[in-house]
Amino acid sequence: MKKIYLFLLMTAFVLTGCSQNAESSQQTAETSVPEEVTEAETESLPLPTNAPFPEADPNAVTFDDGNFAFVSVVQDDDTAVEGSLSVQTIDGNAMLKFTDNSTNAQNLEKAVQKIRISVGQLLRPDQLESVYRISFDLYAEAKDELFLSDDGEYRRVPGWIGGGGGTMCADGNWYSFADFSASGINEYDLERSDACHVEFKFLLAESGKKWDSTVEDVNFSVMRWGMQNLSDFYLDNITFYDQEGNPIPLNLSEPEASTELSEEETAPETEDAS
Repeated sequence: MKKIYLFLLMTAFVLTGCSQNAESSQQTAETSVPEEVTEAETESLPLPTNAPFPEADPNAVTFDDGNFAFVSVVQDDDTAVEGSLSVQTIDGNAMLKFTDNSTNAQNLEKAVQKIRISVGQLLRPDQLESVYRISFDLYAEAKDELFLSDDGEYRRVPGWIGGGGGTMCADGNWYSFADFSASGINEYDLERSDACHVEFKFLLAESGKKWDSTVEDVNFSVMRWGMQNLSDFYLDNITFYDQEGNPIPLNLSEPEASTELSEEETAPETEDAS
């Protein structure tokens, strides 16, 4: 009788253990199933690309031909940063790129990126006095992670984009265009911002704040300052407008051919030994 009792008791223990193991295996299987990614979570992820590039006016300088001979880097004071120019194509769109070659990250807010546009290579002398407004698109692209966000994290974004411009006018004085500032164009969210559309306007012609054929070396400057991160910028779609708001057709000059002779052309002639 005692043996039968012990046998029944052992059988009960075995059945209880099997039941617990089965429940444990089921719980493990349930917890190991990966959570399903919902559609809402997918939509909340940041977009991988910037906004589409703006449509250019047929009379705009688009740099599609690779010519930027009419643009130069300006370094006329201690705040002007060193830079170089090139034409870069991004997503099928060619733009002028200013590559910031400075390395002093401690002086960012005082640094100024400057370029000069030689208008004399873009318009005829008789067109100069017709210009009342200039527009272009500017982008900034971060090249370091120096921008400190509100949450205390350093991010690879350009930060605030702003600056101004100026030109020498027919009255012989320097005229500063209005400053420009961009906000809400992903300069705090993406490595390369969307387009900051800039418009420079002259004053009335009667004030002398204009161009005409008497102005030597007609040009205007674009300056970017107040940088919050080491970054380059891109320029595109430079367009000139008359007083009625009509775009002025370009007279884009071809870059001058190099006057340097090849080694073959400069090699001294040798007398014929025969």
